[in-house]
Amino acid sequence: MTKATYRKKALLHLLKDFEKRCAYCLDPNDFRHPSQDHVDHFDCKLPERKRHQYRNLMLACATCNQCKHDKPVVNAYSAKQRLLNCTEESEFSVHIVEGDDGQWTEVTEAGKYHLASIGLKEECHRKKRAERRRLAQTILNLCSTAISYKSQNPVATHNALIDTIKVILAHLDNFPPLILGSEVLSVREWLTRNGVTLPD
Repeated sequence: MTKATYRKKALLHLLKDFEKRCAYCLDPNDFRHPSQDHVDHFDCKLPERKRHQYRNLMLACATCNQCKHDKPVVNAYSAKQRLLNCTEESEFSVHIVEGDDGQWTEVTEAGKYHLASIGLKEECHRKKRAERRRLAQTILNLCSTAISYKSQNPVATHNALIDTIKVILAHLDNFPPLILGSEVLSVREWLTRNGVTLPD
């Protein structure tokens, strides 16, 4: 592949190999425009022929690709600090762990350099991970409650369901509104119009 052809030739294969997730922040491409699926050169300092080889290419979202930009694979001031290649090693638990608040924290010097170089500790990333974790925990709690009470305590199950709906609605408030003909409605407005009484 060459500088002129690597994106066209590699992108479809990278989307498949990376399961449509950014190699760095792991965000799926479902919520980004196809033009925001970037082909990143993991080691951008390699000579051109090696630089464009498939094994040096990663699927990246625009944000991670722009943050990483042309940073060297290994920090010139410390050989222990380097970027982590997810096709050759596991970043998680070995180099990076996720806290209950969604923040990724380094375990090694390599993890520290990787997180800083790509901006993976930024609040925008942390909030997405925290929200995902919160919703998953809410669903788990609801399922556990429903299983333990079965039909013996429908009030408790109902209340747990309402709490789950509140969390999901709060999450949906961050999504774009619905466009219905000439109207622009939030999900809450649309539900109310369709006869759903929303919990306070």
